[in-house]
This record gives sequence, structure tokens and C-alpha cells, in this order.
Amino acid sequence: RIIMKKIFMFLTMFLIFLSNTSKAEDSYMFGGVKVFNYGIETSDLQVINTSLVNLGFSSSTSSTDNTGIGFDLGIGLNLDESIALEFGYVNFGTLEINTTLTGPAETLKTEIAGSAITGAWVFKFGDDKENFYLKAGMHSWDMDGKATSSLGSSTAPLGTGTDLTFGAGYKSGNWFGSYDYYAIDDADLSSFGIGYSTKF
Repeated sequence: RIIMKKIFMFLTMFLIFLSNTSKAEDSYMFGGVKVFNYGIETSDLQVINTSLVNLGFSSSTSSTDNTGIGFDLGIGLNLDESIALEFGYVNFGTLEINTTLTGPAETLKTEIAGSAITGAWVFKFGDDKENFYLKAGMHSWDMDGKATSSLGSSTAPLGTGTDLTFGAGYKSGNWFGSYDYYAIDDADLSSFGIGYSTKF
């Protein structure tokens, strides 16, 4: 599976990263919980409803809370006091769309999930213990979809790609809060998160 290849890529980068690190105090690990906004709009739901009506249903009504609960894990290297380089793995959580159909009556649950391997430059404003930071980099992502009804379920890949990612956050001690943006083709995926970092 693509996800296993991405994890292997991450572990490979991690080993290369360790082998080229000259000072242990310059390296750190980080991880945290992230709440994602999938950017699904009313017009997107209407496209789903129209497609299902065109298949023969009398009506279709879809809704979503537009969120997924995910996480990220990664490693970083402080190149100096104000610049760092980070590699990570991010799980986008699962977006759930619920659809009610009539003529015939049916309920449909659509789940969209994804993950990515990330690489980014980090620009820090402040000292090592407390700082505001900005991130800019790339992420290699893949997304899957699963549809479930009373007749069964089906899972299929939705796509893969490599796009830009940006972020901003504030770190105090070992804890940090962040906002991150991930471009996925022509979609917008963003998150707010809280995490913990420690040197190794």
C-alpha cells in the first residue's frame, strides 16, 4: 500500500537525518493532536446530492461536520537559533459525510481519510524556550474513500500527489500550538493543533 511506502520513506529520512546530526542538542522530536477542516462547502454537498438523484433516487440530503481528528509525528534539526528543518508524518483524520436518500429509502455514509509525509523549513522568532514560528514546505499525500450503505461497503483510492504546505505556531517550553495549511490538488485542508516537542 501507498501508506506503507510513505512510512518507509519517513523512516529512511529519519535514519539519514540521524547519521548527519553533529550535536544531539540540535535534534528534536515532536508530535501532537490536530483538528482538521476539510473545506467541504454547501456546493460540494449539492454535487453529491445531484449525482445521486441522477442515479434514480427521488431525493438526497447530505451533511457533514467538516472535521477530522488526526495527528502528526516528526523530527527536526536546528540549523541555528532561528532556522530549523523538519520531516514528519501527518494523519488527516477521517471526514464523515452522511446522506439520506428517498425513493427508495436508504442511508449512505461516506468516509474520507488521508495522510502525508512532510518536509518543511521552520523560521523562528524568539529564543529556544519561547518563540513564534512560520513553516513552509511540501507534503506527499494520499487519500482514500469508503462508502457504506445497508447493502454493504466499498473502499477506493481518491488520489495521490505532492503539494505545498504552510504553517504558523507558538512554542512555550516543550508545548506548542499551531495552524497548518495543506494544499491537495485544488482543495484546501487546514488544521489547528497542540503538541509537544523534546530534544534527543
